[in-house]
Amino acid sequence: MRNFLQSVEDKLRYLLEDKLDRLVFPGVSSSLSYTLIELIQNKIKQQEDSDSIQMPDLITLKVSPERWDAWQESLPLLSEVSSALAESWDQQGYSYKSAPAIQLVQSPELSSNQLRVETDYTIEETTSRQTALQKITRDATEENLPKDACLIVNDQEPFFLKKAVINIGRRSTNDVVLRDPLISRNHLQLRAKDGRFYLFDLDSKGGTKVNNNPANNVALEPGDVIQIGNTILIYNQWIENTRSFSRFDDMGNL
Repeated sequence: MRNFLQSVEDKLRYLLEDKLDRLVFPGVSSSLSYTLIELIQNKIKQQEDSDSIQMPDLITLKVSPERWDAWQESLPLLSEVSSALAESWDQQGYSYKSAPAIQLVQSPELSSNQLRVETDYTIEETTSRQTALQKITRDATEENLPKDACLIVNDQEPFFLKKAVINIGRRSTNDVVLRDPLISRNHLQLRAKDGRFYLFDLDSKGGTKVNNNPANNVALEPGDVIQIGNTILIYNQWIENTRSFSRFDDMGNL
């Protein structure tokens, strides 16, 4: 186990060193790497007598409000950490529900150069959410699909909506899988009807906002901004009369 933990720590230091220190504060990469390894080691020891070892899929970084903006800028880097951990666990044969989601939480009691790290396991969603997921309207058919409708997730490449029903959430079986711990496993659903997509929140824990307003069972318009957890999705579709994507230039540039 010692060799495994050392290799994981080396991988984390390689990813974080210099980059995270420049973004947040000097020495934070070493502190984060060391603490994560210590927590992972404790999780493994707690399960030594088990047939299989289940690794945590939620990592919470409690940070000072003074450094909040800097930590927000580090999210793409932290996403690489998540992928690196999942890859290491695969190589070791450890079990896990999904690549660990890393969430940031402000802790006013922490000074600017302090960091607190916690690991945990996400909880399965309730049966009511599973039931809500199955409530697909009869009107949602392929013939009702808007032309070239898409979602742009966190300013990345567009995800084209080529099905009458699009499921979105953390669960790996969704059409759009989002690694955000504040998003429910089955968070929302888009259903095509009469050439438009309608958004339905699936009794999610954190709710859904469209253009900064709580939303459920609403028709989406091109350019609408959907927020779930810390994730931003921008909806767009082809407008026949304009021969272009409304509010966008060449797919995704606002």
